Amino acid sequence: MKIELATIQDVPALLDLQRKAFGPLCEELGWKDAPLLTESLDHAYEDFARCTTLKVQNRDGLIIGSVHGNVTDGSLYIGRLMVLPEYQQQGIGKQLFREIQSCLPHRHAWLCTCQQVRPPFEFYLREGFKPYKSEIVGPSLTWVYMEKAYSYITLRDKPELKDEAAESVKNVRT
Repeated sequence: MKIELATIQDVPALLDLQRKAFGPLCEELGWKDAPLLTESLDHAYEDFARCTTLKVQNRDGLIIGSVHGNVTDGSLYIGRLMVLPEYQQQGIGKQLFREIQSCLPHRHAWLCTCQQVRPPFEFYLREGFKPYKSEIVGPSLTWVYMEKAYSYITLRDKPELKDEAAESVKNVRT
């Protein structure tokens, strides 16, 4: 599986993926007017311009998974982690989720998810995210905002700190 940066040409396919990935969940929750299902193509293009979007394609070139992220003031918002239903439970979402965090420099990450849809909520908990607020948005529908703070910086993300880190290690040894 190869994770790639999505391009502007992918936006219509990403919107289609979004409807197919989230449609069954929204239907199950009785949320027929969910923004994820009613978003226009114009809005999808606007949203794409604000975010870094990753994608995974199958052998035929069909986009089967995606996630997007946007960093503001060191805080990474992760959104629209989605995988076509027939490709779920194969680790695609997990790899996309981890890759968006590793490719965008940040000190803090956050997301929101529907508390009633347990598999994603529990996945985010396993990945170290913790709920910090909730918001009732409809009958039997609660958004949970989750965050993860990082207390370390990796040299992979900050190669300019390599010399400083080497000096610190040297000082500890002496």
